[in-house]
Amino acid sequence: MKIVPLSEAKARLSHYGKACIQEPIVVTVNGKPAFQLVPLGEEDDLIDRLIADHPGFRMELHKRLREPKVSADAALRRLRSTGRGSVGSKRVRVKRTL
Repeated sequence: MKIVPLSEAKARLSHYGKACIQEPIVVTVNGKPAFQLVPLGEEDDLIDRLIADHPGFRMELHKRLREPKVSADAALRRLRSTGRGSVGSKRVRVKRTL
């Protein structure tokens, strides 16, 4: 385990970002351990973490889940009726899965 002050971690963040893969890097603030640099593993999903921690995301998700459902066919009909159901010269195709 390597312990570094915040000023050094900030100055050499790229270096310590790579070094934390080999050994834990503990960063101190005013001489006291404040946090640890930890590499993301392959099983970690950064996007899911960012979304889950976003203020208001859960509220927006629950709001959207309470909205009426629209089938893929109905959505495609709506798009086509507004002239937005095509991409370039190709028509949008809906892949049906059960």
